Amino acid sequence: MSGAALIEVRQPGLQTTVQDAGRQVRALGVPAGGAADPVARRLGNALVGNGPGAAGLEVTLGGPTLLFHGAALVSLCGAPFGAELDGAPFPPWRAVAVRAGQTLRVGGTPVGARAFLAVRGGLEVPEVFGSRSTDLRGGFGGLEGRALRAGDRLTCGAAAPVTARRAFVAPDLHTPLGPEQVLRVTATPDLTGPLEGALLGRAFTVSAQADRMGVRLEGPVAAPHDPGRVSVPNVPGMVQLPPDGRPILLLPDAGTHGGYPTPLVVIRADLPRLGQLRPGDRVTFRPVTHPEARAALYAQERALRQAEGSLRAWFAPAGLPAAAGPCAAPYAGRHAD
Repeated sequence: MSGAALIEVRQPGLQTTVQDAGRQVRALGVPAGGAADPVARRLGNALVGNGPGAAGLEVTLGGPTLLFHGAALVSLCGAPFGAELDGAPFPPWRAVAVRAGQTLRVGGTPVGARAFLAVRGGLEVPEVFGSRSTDLRGGFGGLEGRALRAGDRLTCGAAAPVTARRAFVAPDLHTPLGPEQVLRVTATPDLTGPLEGALLGRAFTVSAQADRMGVRLEGPVAAPHDPGRVSVPNVPGMVQLPPDGRPILLLPDAGTHGGYPTPLVVIRADLPRLGQLRPGDRVTFRPVTHPEARAALYAQERALRQAEGSLRAWFAPAGLPAAAGPCAAPYAGRHAD
């Protein structure tokens, strides 16, 4: 592949957006955004030789149909979406060479909610606040701050020619999927005795109110009422308790501040699981200590960097640098075949 591949959107899918690693300007009141499953983003980019922050497409529940007007190297990682390239099965968690004129159709998924479609060179859209991610609520980033529409055209950064390689990602690195999810959490000062019993001793069901801002859970909890409470900083992973007592799990596009009590925070190592929750899934919270949360994050990061490094090595024999795209960052790694 040489030059920039042009991708035409024939069908946009349910909600397909441009996403990368997100923004680092929360102090300005701008949500972090970025791919809801960062593990799928990082490994998908590594499979095609990109840096971990390169922009790709986040697919949600039902995927797009894309016509490639130029040759490309593509991967699809995350939930097990059915996909076809010119009618032939398109394998997930692989780097697949796509020829000019071929059509990739991404269908639905039986479990999980999202996948990340990476293209070698990274998608080229204007940066806003240092990121190409789409903020749907704010209406900026990506393609005009919106989900893809039929007729849209995307380009990716120029990359050195490369053919598909028989690299793959070991299943133990995939974000765990399924209708029953146990999320590890740490407590905040808002966690009182009554709330501890109400939140930690039961399973909650993911409601139909689920998007990139947050996932509302069914199963009311007696939410504390404090009329004098002031707005406090929020981060993805916080468990909010609004007045109706239906907990909300905050996702990447959540606002930076809020006035609801936040008695629990999902640990960083489990944030990718939040991006894969779908209506009907059941969620249970399991408390861990801060040292346990740090150990889980360290183990996850070490495994991801080993995988990224091993996958990157597939491009080295031909003297090809990583096609970092606009958000390059060094990485190291693990599994390849």
